[in-house]
Amino acid sequence: MDAAQRWGLPPDFQPARYPVPDGVKEVVRGVLHANEPVIISITNEGDNIAVIATPERLLAVRAGGAGAGVTGFSVKEYPWAGITNMVLQQMALNAKYAIHYKTSDGRTVEVGRRAAMGKAAVDNLMPFEPAAGSEVFAALHSVWQHKKDAAAE
Repeated sequence: MDAAQRWGLPPDFQPARYPVPDGVKEVVRGVLHANEPVIISITNEGDNIAVIATPERLLAVRAGGAGAGVTGFSVKEYPWAGITNMVLQQMALNAKYAIHYKTSDGRTVEVGRRAAMGKAAVDNLMPFEPAAGSEVFAALHSVWQHKKDAAAE
């Protein structure tokens, strides 16, 4: 059994990892479970938003702004089962990820019964360099679609 199968990833999955700032790494280390591998990572052009994905969830790490903790970062967790749609929007000079989900409080990504009662929301993560952003989005989308298909079986 290869690592992709062990982690419930699509067959022949190839990680897409781009460098992220050390501050983001420190914050993410505190959020990850023991032995939870990072399979996808990218930071936007301004280094103020990082997208990190593991076999269990997607994390959006934002530098500064409202809700930033003592570390100067805020982390939003999107369990794969809580994402209702993912859209890549190519703009003239960059790419934007639209992550759709259900929420009951405007912050928490709900799953299961709570998601059924939640209202639709979308977070836009941007701007990402077009080529790297498209590569990372393709990897994110393949993991999400694989998880969604596996849950439907």
